[in-house]
Amino acid sequence: MKQRKTNLMYLLLIAVFVLSSCAKSSKNARFIPDNAAVVSIDVKQMFEKAKLGENEEAKKKFLETVESNAKSQESKDLVKKIVDDPAKAGLDLREPIYLFGTDENDFAALGTILDKDDFTQLLNTLSKEGGSESVVKEKDGVQYLEDSQAAVFFNDEVFYITQGKKIDDIIAKFKNDDTKGTMAESEDFAKLTAAQGFIKALIPMTLAEGQITKNMLPEGAELKDLSVLIDLSTDKGEAKFGFECLAKSDAWKNYIKQSADMCGKIAGDYLKYLPKGAFMLYTNINGKKLYEVMEKNGVLAELGAADQQDIVKKILEAIEGDFAIGVGEFKGNLPDAAAYIKTKDGSIIDFAKENGMKPEKGIDFGFKDGASFVAIGENNAAFTEVKGGFDKSVVSGRRLYLFCDIDLISTLSEQFSSSAASNAKMAGEHLKTIEFYDTSDTSGELVLKLDDESKDPVQYIIDMALRQF
Repeated sequence: MKQRKTNLMYLLLIAVFVLSSCAKSSKNARFIPDNAAVVSIDVKQMFEKAKLGENEEAKKKFLETVESNAKSQESKDLVKKIVDDPAKAGLDLREPIYLFGTDENDFAALGTILDKDDFTQLLNTLSKEGGSESVVKEKDGVQYLEDSQAAVFFNDEVFYITQGKKIDDIIAKFKNDDTKGTMAESEDFAKLTAAQGFIKALIPMTLAEGQITKNMLPEGAELKDLSVLIDLSTDKGEAKFGFECLAKSDAWKNYIKQSADMCGKIAGDYLKYLPKGAFMLYTNINGKKLYEVMEKNGVLAELGAADQQDIVKKILEAIEGDFAIGVGEFKGNLPDAAAYIKTKDGSIIDFAKENGMKPEKGIDFGFKDGASFVAIGENNAAFTEVKGGFDKSVVSGRRLYLFCDIDLISTLSEQFSSSAASNAKMAGEHLKTIEFYDTSDTSGELVLKLDDESKDPVQYIIDMALRQF
């Protein structure tokens, strides 16, 4: 029975490809508590990206499957009617659907009604198809359908799906126009609706209470004053995850500024020496400020290294700029790899030598041209410019840049762990590269590039699913 319900609803969602106009900001925010974690889904955009509207064979397969599973002619007729005219489902999927929950385990889904009568027919048909005797009822101007698993409430404008809530409590939400304590008055929610991705999430850090104790927070900072905004967007051959920290108190804003001060803007001077290989990390470190923050917050004491404070201070205060690591391909028994860090003197190298380290075949290190360096590889020499490396523009002005080539990571992994190599190889069947970088002091992006550059990742995933189907 559950399978029949799932197939019918899935087909209705796929049928949305014919709907026009873009998803808009929701007028239903008053139903969402202002302390909730919220996920916004632009269903229309997802299915446009999947190009299901152009895939007649896929639609035919789904229609045949649903019709073969439907146990009543009424269900079959409804499916056909909705395929011919998706608006007959009664849902307006041009508007976003919101999934949300609070730390009180209050989970719900919220969306927009296009036609109440059509939606009523849909619910009654699906209920009967699932073997239930429940039908849509009405109370105080609100329609609802309730079964053992969930309840659906709706009026002319909104549908609201929830579990384990009293009918009168939900109906009260429909009757109350007060927006106090809801997302309708939230600046963070306004940023969520303005974000460009087709899947977006607003996560209040209060959900981490219990995992993050007060002594782990910056001085004066509270979890209620920090949220994270995440959005997913895609294009041909690329998926991009954006994130932003939304701070609402001076304590958090000062902490973010302090953290940014520990990482200056990248100059990119060492980029020309790094191979465009398996892995590259580039950042900028203000060692003096890093040490000051560690000392203020008692980090060394927490790590049990308080007796080495003078050594840590000497090493960190020698660092004053770009830090870069690059790992290339295997050329012999060792991979070509190099690390450079701008330092005011050779303190780091001196410390390494004092502790018994020394250059040897395949591993060279030292201090040269204002940088402490390590070069690994049988034929890899420090400060040697490489051909076909990274363009300086990818790092200049950022605070952090990370790059991984999945195929080369897989090759390197084979030298150390068969399970790691297997996982990397599995990822390499679909992914080409991974990049991560900051876009401001409070935001950044994770970019995944597919091996197949001809398709949007949503279409790629759907095509794989259809092959299984």
